[in-house]
Amino acid sequence: MSQTEPIELHADSVLDLLIAQCADLEALLALARREAYAAEAKDFDEILRVVEERATLGERLEVYHRQIAEMRLKLGEAAEPALRTSVAKRVTMLATEILAEDAQTRPLLLAARNEVAGKQQRLDRSQRCVNAYLRDSYHAVACDQHL
Repeated sequence: MSQTEPIELHADSVLDLLIAQCADLEALLALARREAYAAEAKDFDEILRVVEERATLGERLEVYHRQIAEMRLKLGEAAEPALRTSVAKRVTMLATEILAEDAQTRPLLLAARNEVAGKQQRLDRSQRCVNAYLRDSYHAVACDQHL
């Protein structure tokens, strides 16, 4: 009985980690949806806020993943029942939904990036023209007076 007790305690810890991971994944899914709406609206301030929040959650999720992997390694097959629970299935489902949401958002962000890059090129070209005009303003004014 002394050998099964630590395994049961660790299995509960695995389940606790899965529950915490599940809660953070639900928050991450909500953030992924917020990011998609912000990308559609081209609200770059909101996108930056979401990315910052996602980074914080992502770091925490990495810690959970490492802890679960360590427990799984330590417990071996004894951890498997905890990893087959409805919570573990929910973790997998949430991760899949987040990936799907991100797959829809990525093209929106790429299109916005390309649009901004095009506008930046036009702005740079206009600025070069204005600077050239200002450098040669004496000649430009002289030409204007002759007309």
